[in-house]
Amino acid sequence: MNYIQNSFCSLFFLLFVFSVGAQNTVSPYSMFGPGEIQPRGFGRSQAMGGAGITLKSDSHLNNVNPASYAWMDTFRIISEIGVQGKYYDLSTNTENQSGFNGNLNYLALGFRYTGWMAGSFGLVPFSTIGYTVKRENSLEGTNAKYNSVFKGSGGVSQIYFSNAFKIGKHLSLGVNSSYLFGPLTQEENIVQTELVPQIQIVRQDFLKSFYFDFGLQYSVKFKKAEFSAGAVYSPRQNLESMHIINVYDASYTLIRGEAYDTDYLVMPESYGFGIGLKKTDRLQVLLDYNFQHWSDAKYPNQKDQFEDLHRVSLGSEFKPWEPRVMNRWYQNWTYRVGVNYQMSFLKIGNELIDDKSISLGAGVPLPGKISNFDWSIRVGQNGTKAGGLVRENYVLFQLGFSLNEFAFIKRKFD
Repeated sequence: MNYIQNSFCSLFFLLFVFSVGAQNTVSPYSMFGPGEIQPRGFGRSQAMGGAGITLKSDSHLNNVNPASYAWMDTFRIISEIGVQGKYYDLSTNTENQSGFNGNLNYLALGFRYTGWMAGSFGLVPFSTIGYTVKRENSLEGTNAKYNSVFKGSGGVSQIYFSNAFKIGKHLSLGVNSSYLFGPLTQEENIVQTELVPQIQIVRQDFLKSFYFDFGLQYSVKFKKAEFSAGAVYSPRQNLESMHIINVYDASYTLIRGEAYDTDYLVMPESYGFGIGLKKTDRLQVLLDYNFQHWSDAKYPNQKDQFEDLHRVSLGSEFKPWEPRVMNRWYQNWTYRVGVNYQMSFLKIGNELIDDKSISLGAGVPLPGKISNFDWSIRVGQNGTKAGGLVRENYVLFQLGFSLNEFAFIKRKFD
């Protein structure tokens, strides 16, 4: 039990540090809705294109489906920690910008309570905002023009507590209870002209709301193969927040300020389905489909119409060689590949914003332990140059540790 107590203390300390320095993005598309929604999945799943609805939590935790925790070993405690770095290149038909950012990505701990119930808790990013956009405006009633510079920052973090229930030998159900918190900030800086004064408008949403989603997994074995199916679901939920608007003049003196509670930050109904095939312990193939009903969501401060989100993920992990002590170092690795295509909820003008990527990685056994070091590289493209929009080419590097420890074992003395 000392391991559990130490793990809880260490994890909560890291949770605090992580919540202060949330994940960053530089995508201009993060200015819409609640920001750039972050995909679920720890290192293992992300290396397989984000697929994981049918993936069980065995040597790794899987937060894509809360029902996965029911399959954890009775005497095992699993910790997950991950970091990531992103190289990006933003381009339009006339401009180009590139750079790199990185941060701590996720923290989690999971273990079994009883023979039929297990769970996990941790902290993961929910959404991020980070952009700078220039826009030319027309002064109403005149032919005069003026410029605005919009800057966005912040993000929403998600503390989750999941519980999974094993029903018989083949079925598990799970529920994920989360608390979302964090600031979403947009600054509009109006550049001074002869007719327009210099003004700064700061809009802030301080999110503080609960969020719930559910999942199930079913698996059955046929000789040396195992077939699995799964589903995840989340109802439409209005997220509560404190909304603040402050207006400043050229000397940064407050002209006007408003603060009020609101629940217009909407997360629409969503669901996903997955199938998987596992052959012994050397090959596994996963296929996921996710849908989010964004066309039913309305944001009063945004004019653009949202579209339904569709995402398809296909991934596989495999061991080309039989694991043996005498193997060369690379022959005991678990290799992973994946592809992902997402048609996002954004339609700007006549252009639908999509994201497509391929990924590869591996799980490396740590010496003397049943733990793993996981790495992956994801190469993708988000957005388009058509219609004067922005295209982002990116390379995402992810490093993670799945630390397994044995616990709850009573020692016997002669």
